[in-house]
Amino acid sequence: MQPHLIKKPYHPVVLDILQRQPARAVLDAPCGHGWLGHEFSRLQPDLQIDGLGLWEYPVEVPAYGMVREHDLDEPLPKMPREYDAVVCCEAIHLLTNPGSALKGFRDVLRPGGKLIVTTPNSWHVRSRGQFFLRGFHSGFSPMYGKKRGDYITHFPFSFPQLHLVLSTSGFRQIELHEVDEPKPKRLVERLLGWPAATYCRRKAAHAADADEAHYWEQAGSPQSIYGRWLVVSAER
Repeated sequence: MQPHLIKKPYHPVVLDILQRQPARAVLDAPCGHGWLGHEFSRLQPDLQIDGLGLWEYPVEVPAYGMVREHDLDEPLPKMPREYDAVVCCEAIHLLTNPGSALKGFRDVLRPGGKLIVTTPNSWHVRSRGQFFLRGFHSGFSPMYGKKRGDYITHFPFSFPQLHLVLSTSGFRQIELHEVDEPKPKRLVERLLGWPAATYCRRKAAHAADADEAHYWEQAGSPQSIYGRWLVVSAER
């Protein structure tokens, strides 16, 4: 199977968000092997999609109008247009300076445009158990000896942490989206996640306003506590 055809559980969620927008011009950063362009070449052939890549580039995906090399730890280059949406899949946890990337994404979005971020969820119960036993979250083992160009994870994101960096970067209407995956996978996970769910429900019940209540409802949702993936959208 071609690399850009490998399906991830969050792919349908990202596509659904973009189609409900609806987005006409999209920046895929990083574009990887081009799964997003491949899907939209079938679903929405008239979509304008540009890509930023570092070590991987789309293979035989003609949907991309422009692809250029760029390190997302550096300020974004001048782009050819304003975008209706920016998609950043499986990258924010790999960056040494995610705030700089988020500022760049906000700058290239049109007012009201949407950012979609996906990242592994370090708050799910198994990951928290591994942190308790080993000191490292699931998927975030020690990176000693790794060098530039290797797969290096820097920041293990939970929904509250991702909400924080998005809101402090100027984004609003921050939403956590449901991913079709088993939640929880095992009964013991449900038991271990119960305290966090109860705490978030209590915080939501005593929230000062509807926005704060919505934040705690999302933080205490099954996707936040038990899901392996975070798919979060936010508006400029």
